[in-house]
Amino acid sequence: MKIRFTITTCLILFAFISNKVNAQLSFSDFFEKVKSQSTELVSLEASKTFLELEASRIKAENSAPKAYLSSELLFAPYFNSDGEIISTNPQNSAIGYDVGVTNGGLYSFLFNTEIPVFNHKQLNNLLEQNTLEITKIESRINAISVELKHTLALQYLDALSSQVEFQNLQENLILLKKQLVVARSLTEHGLFRYVDYRLLQTACISDSINLENSEAAFRLKLNQMMATCGITDTSMYQINGFEPVLNQELTDSSIFIQSYIQDSLSAVIQQKVFENQYKPQVKIYANTGLNSTSIPYMGNHIGMSAGVQLTYTLFDGRQKEINRQQQLVLMNQASREKEIKQFEVQNQKASYFNAIQSLNSSIGKEEKLQKDYEEILSIYNDELQNAQVGIMDYLNFLQLFNQNKLTLENHKIERSKLIVEYNYWNN
Repeated sequence: MKIRFTITTCLILFAFISNKVNAQLSFSDFFEKVKSQSTELVSLEASKTFLELEASRIKAENSAPKAYLSSELLFAPYFNSDGEIISTNPQNSAIGYDVGVTNGGLYSFLFNTEIPVFNHKQLNNLLEQNTLEITKIESRINAISVELKHTLALQYLDALSSQVEFQNLQENLILLKKQLVVARSLTEHGLFRYVDYRLLQTACISDSINLENSEAAFRLKLNQMMATCGITDTSMYQINGFEPVLNQELTDSSIFIQSYIQDSLSAVIQQKVFENQYKPQVKIYANTGLNSTSIPYMGNHIGMSAGVQLTYTLFDGRQKEINRQQQLVLMNQASREKEIKQFEVQNQKASYFNAIQSLNSSIGKEEKLQKDYEEILSIYNDELQNAQVGIMDYLNFLQLFNQNKLTLENHKIERSKLIVEYNYWNN
């Protein structure tokens, strides 16, 4: 009765654990979720949209005609001018502004328009600067996506390693339970000692406990990854296998050096924008409406005017030259930092590639060894059913078989991690 209860308990425990890992999730499921939860990506997307709109504003500010209304009421009284507050001919003794300046006041209501002309180069410089800022944001978005994928891939593989151990214990427990039934029958027929049967029974219970502990470790890894992705569900899931492919394609421009290239370009464009102020600035302007310096006959002072405004900087205290020197310093800095980063990227790629090749050789040997172990285990299983092998010998070999199998799976996961690292540095 006690034996039946123990077997039943193992079966119920195993069935209970197995039912909780039916649902499956893939790496792509987690990756899409973690990208949607990145506040930095949200912020950068908003900044990119802002700068795309900024291009239209730059065009409007530097090339579109502008029209506006203006109105002014200026009261400039005279004192001691025979009692007249406003006069077109004040006495010399009157106190107040000169009649040629205000004629006693200013009263206007005008419709104005102005058009910047001959500023095509200035406009292009500003648009080029804005386009580069958009490109820098796009590069940053790409870099963050690569970083998120890299971090998540390593976390996913850690969880997968825990799942492999969990599944390995499950498979081992299934085999032990199957052999426990066989051993029970052989014991009842006097072909096995009762102590051997109890030893196998104890191994089954021990593996059930280990399975529970492995489940807890796997659940922790899984929940940590879900928390990273902003998933609040704490249910038990099974994650799909993940074997990244080694990408040895040479990239035109590594994401690790793009920022330095863009910093150098930014310095060049910034100098162009700075020198916009040294180019001739030409505006055509016109206005029409009421513009009078005296109240009498104000209604007759309706007219229009037009003109051209030209400004050109002749001397600025060597600001242009100093700014050029500053931008040159920034360009040299970006160039040097680029060289240092390129050296680091090449070294990282080489070290990870060599590690992958070395691990490939070990995995090949372990796979061959595991096939031999599988053949021997099959022989052990047949001999156990015929009571031709002792329980201790069987359990010892089963432990060796499982250790090699787990080592092989962990080495494959370790190789996947190295490939993830290599691909990360090869972006």
